Amino acid sequence: MVIGTAGDVSTGAVDDLKSIAAICKQYDCWFHIDGAYGIPAAVVPEQCSLFEGMDDADSVALDPHKWLYAPLEAGCTLVKDPNHLIQAYSSHPVYYNFNSEDEPEARNFYEYGFQNSRGFRALKVWMVLQQAGRQGYMEMIATDIRLAGLLFRLASQHAELQAITHNLSITTFRYCPSGYPEANLNELNQRLLNDLQRNGEVFLSNAVIGDKYCLRACIVNFRTSERDIEDIVEIIVRSGRKTAELIRSKQKK
Repeated sequence: MVIGTAGDVSTGAVDDLKSIAAICKQYDCWFHIDGAYGIPAAVVPEQCSLFEGMDDADSVALDPHKWLYAPLEAGCTLVKDPNHLIQAYSSHPVYYNFNSEDEPEARNFYEYGFQNSRGFRALKVWMVLQQAGRQGYMEMIATDIRLAGLLFRLASQHAELQAITHNLSITTFRYCPSGYPEANLNELNQRLLNDLQRNGEVFLSNAVIGDKYCLRACIVNFRTSERDIEDIVEIIVRSGRKTAELIRSKQKK
């Protein structure tokens, strides 16, 4: 098996799926794509080239509660040949009696995975698909990507921020005040992130890229606006100045 990533957790980067698919064909390997976060972006025409090779995958995993805007929790695995799942998971103990000669054969989903008992998680995913449709998803996901790009540009233009990466709807960057020692920037950004999460104005996560501790923004809410992105920059810089000053004052004592 070879696993390709379509939307890395830290940066949103997408592997070269087309090349991986070619290698899998050559060596007769199962090609799985971990698209838990990023694979829904394949519906956006401008992003299609990133996902070339996806059609050759044997299986794809995605989490509708991430970028299909469904409530927690909803996971999904798509398999090109469902018989592979039946061969792996089907079990017929003596106390199972689901089929009758007088009725059409039933599709029992316990044969497609580990769980025998489960809630109807697919209902909420189906309802969102019915409400938004393909066009709705194209527009919402494209907007998230555009807003992440806006954040990257604003960070690039700000004297106290350093833009690091932008892929899909994930942007990573650092707070880098003028004259602050490079060796201490990781500590500063880690403390800043803790302060941001504790204060509750904005919720960012972190990413470590190379040896740089970064702030990570992942836009997966269809209500996010340009004003929100502009506010994020203002909040981070304001909070960053306070955090940097606190660190400096403690170092002087």
